[in-house]
Amino acid sequence: MKVRSLSLEEIVIPEARARATFSDEEDAELKASIEKNGFTIPILVRKIDEHVFELVDGEHRIELLREMGQDKVPAVISELDDTRATMLNILANTARGSQNPMDVAEALKRAADTGVNTKELAAAIGHTESWVRLYLTLPEMPDHYKDALRDGVLRVGHVQEAMRLNDPVEIDAALQSVLSLHWNVKTLKYYVDERVRHISEAVAAGNKEFLENPPTTSYAKEVVAYGNCMTCHRTVNRADLTMPTICPDCRALLEWIIEQLGDPKEAMQIIYNAVSMYFEVTRQKRMEVPEKISTMQAAPENVTSPTSFGSPQGQPPAQVSEEDLKMLKIIKLIKSGVI
Repeated sequence: MKVRSLSLEEIVIPEARARATFSDEEDAELKASIEKNGFTIPILVRKIDEHVFELVDGEHRIELLREMGQDKVPAVISELDDTRATMLNILANTARGSQNPMDVAEALKRAADTGVNTKELAAAIGHTESWVRLYLTLPEMPDHYKDALRDGVLRVGHVQEAMRLNDPVEIDAALQSVLSLHWNVKTLKYYVDERVRHISEAVAAGNKEFLENPPTTSYAKEVVAYGNCMTCHRTVNRADLTMPTICPDCRALLEWIIEQLGDPKEAMQIIYNAVSMYFEVTRQKRMEVPEKISTMQAAPENVTSPTSFGSPQGQPPAQVSEEDLKMLKIIKLIKSGVI
């Protein structure tokens, strides 16, 4: 290999190649460096004819030189075949900047078309074979999806998640929902998880109508709008769902309370009433706790009318409903170590 100063007019830039994109700040830094230190890193080309050279790496630097009014560039001239030129271009550009995924995908396809297998491509660019296979599927997608990938509206992560549906109709519906509803990758992942679950449930139930009708955008919007509580398993608005850090004991307690008392809102009210009653009862000096616990243990299960405990003089008696009585009994048994 040798370095020569080439005219920009002698350099041909192939259409299908990986391109790195740079911010305005990065452009300004590179221009300042060229003005101060000169062009220190030559571009890479391969010779096509006597005065024709195909660019392998350095398009961004060429563009900056043109903007700066320069017409010469130092270049390393290498003897490369199509395969090695493509692979070097990909390797050089995946190491810096942010790549347009379709440029990378099309360059990978060019290399694959020359006989390079996925293992060789993966080794050349420092990615896994599954990454390479994913990118090799992108050029086969409909044009509007490829344009969306170029524009950054659609990301490769979207495509990767959608492909978990393993059906062209389902994949298309999922990607259409991404474009229509402006989903990020995380939202699409949730949709795919839910869609896979819905399909499994429909298969188990023999629901042919559900399975034969492709999902609509309206359906997709509703799927991601709601989620299931991990404790009570109700379907609620996802905006109302939280994911706090919780230990196994606390989660078991929550699930047990829900199982015993049903609806979480009603359960909360019952617990509040029972705890409030507990604190009031313990403040009543005339009440003997063992006697009352014994009374509660003997209380029939079908009690429907409120029970009154004694209260301080001048105050109305405390009213205890069947549910309050049940919870008070549980609280006292827990505190006494019986359960």
